[in-house]
Amino acid sequence: MSAIRTRSLSVGREANRLSGVSDISRSDAQSNSLSEDELEPGNEAKPAADVTIYNFYNMGPAFGKKFPLPYIRFMIAQVVKEKLGNKNYNQTDALKWTRDVADEINLKMKGRGSNPRFKHVVNVVLYQQTGAGCFYGARAIWDELSDDYERYTYDGGSFICIATVFGCYQY
Repeated sequence: MSAIRTRSLSVGREANRLSGVSDISRSDAQSNSLSEDELEPGNEAKPAADVTIYNFYNMGPAFGKKFPLPYIRFMIAQVVKEKLGNKNYNQTDALKWTRDVADEINLKMKGRGSNPRFKHVVNVVLYQQTGAGCFYGARAIWDELSDDYERYTYDGGSFICIATVFGCYQY
């Protein structure tokens, strides 16, 4: 009887039409009859070895999409020279100058300097040059592969301005 069944399977669709059995019911009948060697441990289906699984989330900035340091360096220098050029230190005006420089840098960072998933911090320090020293430092949890900063120091003769922009990648 098995020889007849094998012959009817090799004939294909013509045998199905003659016997009146559909393709679906025949495949169900074959899948329900499991042999004993298929039930033994170690014979289960193994995953494909040639399949590569990629992450769907970003682990860092894309190639060429890091924090744009050359543009930021140029932009900070341009803003500081424009806002503070040919000025002498005045204590009442220094607060306004500091805010103007920081706001202008921040606006330009939101425009052309912005990158997706980067957050930026603008810090401007302006102090009178009287011969006393000034120490400026910053601390942060930092990822050297994706985070970066740019600093520009302007010497106005009677004052010094240090403008810093930090760029942090958001994971």
